[in-house]
Amino acid sequence: MNEVCTLTGATPVSEADELELHKRYLKALGIVAGLLLEETSEQNLTEVLRLLTETTCVNRSALFLNKHDEGIAVSAKLHCTWSSAEAVSSLAEFSEFREIQYIDYPLLSDTLHVGMVFSKNLSELPQEEAALFARHQIHTVLCIPLLVQGETEGFIGLFCHKTRSWQPVEINVLCAVANSLALALARKRAEINLEVTTGRLKALVGATEDMVIEFDHKNHILNTWIDSRTFSLALDADLAGKTLSQALPPEMAKAIQRATPRVLSSSQRETFEFTLRINDEDRFFLGRLQMLPSESGQSRNIVALIRDITELMQEEAQRLSMLETLNLLEEAILDLSLEGKLLNFSAAWSKLLDTPADETGQYIGKLLLDYVIEDDRPTLQSVIQELVSGKKHANIVRFRLIHNKDEPVWIEANLLAHRSPQGIITALRGVLRDITTSYLQEKRITQLALHDALTQLPNRILLEDHLHQAIARAQRSNSKVAMGFIDLDHFKHINDTLGHKAGDTVLVTLSKRLQAVLRGIDTLSRWGGDEFVVLLPDANNEGDIRRIAERLREAARESIDLDGVETKLTISIGFAVYPDDANSAETLMSVADHTMFHAKSVGRNNVQFFQDIHNKSLDKENVLLQTRLSRAIHEKTLQVFYQPIFDAGTGQVVSLEALARWHDEQNGWIGPDIFIPMAEHLGIIHELGEQIFDHTLERLKGWRESNLPVQASVNISRAQLFAPAFVEKLKQKVAQYGLTPQDLVLEITESVALLDLSYESRRLNELHDAGFTIAIDDFGTGYSALSQLHSMPVDILKIDTSFTSRLDTEDGRRIVQAIVQMADALSLKMIVEGVENAETAHYLQTLGVTHMQGNYFSEALPAGLCQMVLEASPSLF
Repeated sequence: MNEVCTLTGATPVSEADELELHKRYLKALGIVAGLLLEETSEQNLTEVLRLLTETTCVNRSALFLNKHDEGIAVSAKLHCTWSSAEAVSSLAEFSEFREIQYIDYPLLSDTLHVGMVFSKNLSELPQEEAALFARHQIHTVLCIPLLVQGETEGFIGLFCHKTRSWQPVEINVLCAVANSLALALARKRAEINLEVTTGRLKALVGATEDMVIEFDHKNHILNTWIDSRTFSLALDADLAGKTLSQALPPEMAKAIQRATPRVLSSSQRETFEFTLRINDEDRFFLGRLQMLPSESGQSRNIVALIRDITELMQEEAQRLSMLETLNLLEEAILDLSLEGKLLNFSAAWSKLLDTPADETGQYIGKLLLDYVIEDDRPTLQSVIQELVSGKKHANIVRFRLIHNKDEPVWIEANLLAHRSPQGIITALRGVLRDITTSYLQEKRITQLALHDALTQLPNRILLEDHLHQAIARAQRSNSKVAMGFIDLDHFKHINDTLGHKAGDTVLVTLSKRLQAVLRGIDTLSRWGGDEFVVLLPDANNEGDIRRIAERLREAARESIDLDGVETKLTISIGFAVYPDDANSAETLMSVADHTMFHAKSVGRNNVQFFQDIHNKSLDKENVLLQTRLSRAIHEKTLQVFYQPIFDAGTGQVVSLEALARWHDEQNGWIGPDIFIPMAEHLGIIHELGEQIFDHTLERLKGWRESNLPVQASVNISRAQLFAPAFVEKLKQKVAQYGLTPQDLVLEITESVALLDLSYESRRLNELHDAGFTIAIDDFGTGYSALSQLHSMPVDILKIDTSFTSRLDTEDGRRIVQAIVQMADALSLKMIVEGVENAETAHYLQTLGVTHMQGNYFSEALPAGLCQMVLEASPSLF
């Protein structure tokens, strides 16, 4: 074959040789065309290069395809190559040509990219390019561009180790080969792109579970993409070539055909809906038609995108049903932006504001704070900020909402943060409830429970709360707290001579006068009867305390007109100071109370300070009394009396209360209100409690042996309740007497219950779990216990005597009635203490109270007399 090649400097070929050359090139062109029509595989492309190498008598041929950067050809990458058998360089030696950077070969680049053939001998190349080809012994280079629609997509490179020239017939045939190869590669790329596009379309359709149908203007189906189980159940697998009426269910075909003319006439999108019955279930579909150019670009086809919207419609129906339900609720549901602006709300929102439903659109985009009373806005804003910042997920807040006509509406709002699936807080949601009625009732109950009904002053429960807070502040700031017990002198005489109405007038007038003397931070409380207590926090100056005390005494001395009778009042006051005179709240109250009694004992109408009498007779008497109490407890000479608790309807004894009694050798009977606090102060309350338990358990055992198995109540102090291992020791003691925890009722006063509710609840739970019955004694004087009662393991409530004594007043009856109703609601047993007459017992029975305790039925009795009462009530046992 070499003899027919035209080499530079060689004699021109003859006509016969040129004809032979022409035949050989055309033959090669035919073979190449056949290969490219068959397949543009790597194997066929390499075969094309082999034919070119042999036909053109070159040493190597190569196919380069362009690489683009932002649409510009920047390099040509070697796609495949063929080397003749006599070539010296191997593929490895051709590595420098694996990717040709056009910027390094400007002459080659400029020639090819204008669609021209690049034909150069070594001597004709620029120095740098010539050096590169010389390293590979290449002396002649022929590069023919691959043109697709006028754009160069690469080139065929022919490399010869000898210098040669090219005949026109060779160039023409090689250009024809390049054109065929360019078209074949373009077709291959189009097929790949089509395959990718088709795959993406199938993937998209599959991901959405939609159905896509392409059909022409004569309703013949051209292509379908179906990847939905719902459509697969309703349609055949192969729809192409059929008409819409032949391939599709009638309802579906008719819906598409009705919308098709509008699409063809307007070229606009059209939507349609239809329903199919599939597997005994109605399925709802939404479709959209759109014009689509055909492959020829002449006629216009139509594509239909069809989606199963059954679940969406069901969800929308559920949403509408939920919205209807929300609109029926009295609570308003709000959606708020992170700035607190109204995004959406239920119908109840307009009711809260008393706004017509058709005018609520004005609220969208407005701040919720704009409709809140100004004083309440900081509280609500703080809650919103906590939710938005993620400090809290939900919060409950109360505020007043501006009402268009009436007074502001009290709202309780439960707000929560709404998070996206990524956990980002995107909005707030609130449930708003009108609590105006319940709030006012609650406020009224709080007032009744924490304040004296007659004077409206804080009662002893609220006083004790203020006292504990004042002492806590004093401990933190190293300050002092003063407390004064005040007793109205000769009040009984006023009641007996002028009547209880006049007595009430005196108490109300006195409370106002005393209150007028005090500072804003001070507390004046009615302790009970004719006694008041004044609490002075931050009382660091002794002179100020004495001046306030004297002003209190002077204020009381002003005359008062009682039905035309001018009456002079006097009071006796006893003051004590924390921590100078006492180291706890209980001790401070006890010391101030005793100091007040000393003030009365030295002539009334005076003020006494504990520190002034610390070394005088009162203190000495107390020391002697404490000594005798310690001896009595040590020698176990205190007695235990038992007061029966009766069923007022049947007259039967239902249980007993064990009460400690002390007969002092010098002063006679000493009340428990004196020696119980004294025992606590001396730290011997545990020994006293042990004796009461031992005596009671021994009596219960004896009565049980006498076939009188009655239950007994025993009072326990706070010190006992929180003593280490108290529950276990008590269980062991009960077992020692052959009894069970069910035989005992453990009474704890409400004031003790309020000291440490969480800790006490845990201890009471232990006792309750052990089988002991738990009773709250003196109940009714503390609202806090009422609000926390549901969290305490309580079985019995005992209404405080102070409330029973006020049943002759309307306020007193309302309070007792409210407590009885509350106990019934919580399924708690009720015992009313201090029943002193038949009228009280009868009234309590009308409220549904059956168990009562008081001197009307029986006073506290020694054990022997109590047994006689038990024996007289045999039907119970």
